[in-house]
Amino acid sequence: MAKRKLVPQPRLSAPAQNLRPDDDLIWEPDPAPEFSSGGAAVDLKFATGVIPAVRLGFGELFAQERRSPIREGWGYTVELPAVLELFERIGDGRVTADDARSVLLKSADLLYDTFRCWESEDPDELRNACREAGGCVLCEQRRSWFDALLDHADDRWKRLQQPEMYPFAAGRQGLHETSCSVVTREMPSNYARPTGDDYLAALNDFSHTVDPHYGECFEGSRSYPRFDVMTTDEARAWIAERTGPKGGRNYKRCQRCAPAV
Repeated sequence: MAKRKLVPQPRLSAPAQNLRPDDDLIWEPDPAPEFSSGGAAVDLKFATGVIPAVRLGFGELFAQERRSPIREGWGYTVELPAVLELFERIGDGRVTADDARSVLLKSADLLYDTFRCWESEDPDELRNACREAGGCVLCEQRRSWFDALLDHADDRWKRLQQPEMYPFAAGRQGLHETSCSVVTREMPSNYARPTGDDYLAALNDFSHTVDPHYGECFEGSRSYPRFDVMTTDEARAWIAERTGPKGGRNYKRCQRCAPAV
């Protein structure tokens, strides 16, 4: 699966257009809103006082000239009036530059999850950081989905061990008998649901390599059962769902085992 570029390129501002007196003004600028709506409001707290409800945003400006880790502020924006007030407090000695830097970095870290900043991280760097930390926000978001897929894999494996009850198996290439050598070749020789450190490693691998918008994640892995193992009635229903109104087939039967349903 091709890796898509997650971090947007910096945007260049377009030059202002000055209207000539004879130009028709077909629009008027909207008035400033009565309430703030963009970004998120964070109180910047210092020992000498608070700058309340400072608006921080993320995702619009990624200046390549000052590229750094996202948790160190890259990609964030801060409303200019609050920045000017912060400079004023630094200038009159109420806040030190080190304290200002520390509070802004804490604010960026506080909003990392809120702004879903991990979606703009380099995938490989995020995956390695997750491994070192033993987990990350992305893994927690996808844990329930991963567990549900493991439940499905467990059921597939259990059925595979009972070919007399589940004599048919369907995969990407069509319908087979469960005992078919193609099924045997494509299934793991042994399967056990991962636990402990193995589970964390599998969750990391799943969360950082699988796009949740693109189908069944286990189809390309030999570590998990990849065939739907079915009873005769289930196989007949599977065939019916893939047979057109004029009798056309939207599936294949394995030529090697020639399953007769």
